[in-house]
Order: sequence, then C-alpha cells, then structure tokens
Amino acid sequence: MAALAAGLLLASAPCAADDARWYVQVDNDVPFHTDRWFTSGLRIARTHLKEEGVRIEWGLVQEIYTPNLNVYQPDDRPNAARLFVSGARHEYGPDLHRTLEATLGVLGPSARGSQSTEFIHRFIEAPENDWSRQLSDQLDLQLIASQTQSLPFCPREICAAHFGAAIGTTQTFAHAGFELRTGGPSRLSSPILRFAATPPIAAEGGWNAFAGVSGRLVARNVLLEGNADAGRPDVETTRGVLRVAAGFAWSGRWGALTFALAQDTREFETQRGKQRFGTLAVHLAF
Repeated sequence: MAALAAGLLLASAPCAADDARWYVQVDNDVPFHTDRWFTSGLRIARTHLKEEGVRIEWGLVQEIYTPNLNVYQPDDRPNAARLFVSGARHEYGPDLHRTLEATLGVLGPSARGSQSTEFIHRFIEAPENDWSRQLSDQLDLQLIASQTQSLPFCPREICAAHFGAAIGTTQTFAHAGFELRTGGPSRLSSPILRFAATPPIAAEGGWNAFAGVSGRLVARNVLLEGNADAGRPDVETTRGVLRVAAGFAWSGRWGALTFALAQDTREFETQRGKQRFGTLAVHLAF
C-alpha cells in the first residue's frame, strides 16, 4: 500500500508547474490529555491546480483507533487501523467548496497500527496496548462527497453550511452542520466539520475563527464491529452522533494553517467518555 501511494504521488510530479502544493494534517487526542493510549490520524497530501477553481489531490492516510479512555473499561471499542490512498477533486467557487473523494486501502493489521503505536511509545511512555484482538484485514474502500457553502440569509464571512455523505466498506453515514465565522478574508475550512479531505489553501491572506455543530446519521461503522474484551459481543453502535467544534485558520505568504478542537457524543452504548480530539493541518508554500 505504501508503494502504491508513493507511485501515485510521484506520478503527479509533472504537474509541479500547475501550482502544486503539499500539506500535512495530524489528528490526535493529546490536546485533551487523553493520549494515554494512541488515537491518531496522519494525512500527507499533494494538490495541484487542474483548471481555474479546480484542484486535484492525492494523499496517503493512516488512522489509528484504540480504546476510548486512559483506564480500562468493559465492553470498549476494539483496536483498529486504516491505511489508504486518497484521490480527491476540489471545486472552489465564490460561495462554495465541493469535494468528491475516493479512498482505497486496507483495514486491519496490514495498516501497521500496532507498529506505529509502538514507535511513538518509544518516546512517549504509556501502558502496553493489546493489539491481539484488532479487526482482521479487509478491503477499505470509501466514496465521499462533501460541500461547504454560504447561506442565502447570511454572508459567507459570517456563516457557512456543511453537508455530505460517505459510503463504503468501512463507514456509511450522512452529515449536515452549521458554522459561524469571524475574522479576515481567508475563509479557510477545517476538515473537522466536512468529513472529507480539506487542503488548508486560501486565495487571500488573513485569519478567521469558527465554531460549529454537525450531526451525522450512521448506517454502518465497521470500526466498531468488535470488542476490546475477548469473548464479548460486539459493542452496540449509536446511530446518531453530534459533534461540536471550534478553531482558527491563518494564511499568508508562507502558507496556511488550520487548527480545531472537536467533541463527539457517544458512538457506542457502553462508551464511558466522549470522544475529544484536535486536528492540525499545515501547508507550506515551497
């Protein structure tokens, strides 16, 4: 999978003259001091301008999911990891950002979640995490559509709506949300309310801050089809999940940055604590 991703990224190299840009996105729950285990995501992506208002993106993504709290709880979520390549088309207009994304990869031991966890824990001390009952290898294929747009009754500098859906072998859900904004003209969006690839790229410099809410209706989530306790039945998923989020964005000659914090309501019935995490995306102009 890593070789395939490298090939896709290298294949895009001839487009360097077409305003090619790279960005890195890191998701982690360490801002809320719940990183005793390791719940994380890493996206390394390259975008290039295909035509006016349209950017194409290729990326490599690893996501790691571990039990929810710092201490043992019965009937917790199973360990799981995903490793996939992502291809996306971004359409930018005066009042919208539309993303169509497809991902292809693996869910399971081949996603190298345990190895990544062990590597990080060489530098950050933490109790041993038992990966012996993680989900087995399976195809991870997702199709994602997401749109951010202004509203008729509210200027884009003040508010925006987010909506979309994902369907695939790992997760199937629909989402809709609302965001309030303040600040300058950059109007950078965060992936935290879009549930899709979101490059931190802006046509204008400046900053903005935002706060929003999003609800999603979950038809399936394979990441929760299991149990951290051996011999116990699968945890029972929650169909409706609410997310609240807030953050800021900044762009300038050097590039752009978005940072946000989010909290989700419980995703399964026996979940003792709410899922909280932060996401940081950085684009450097070079």
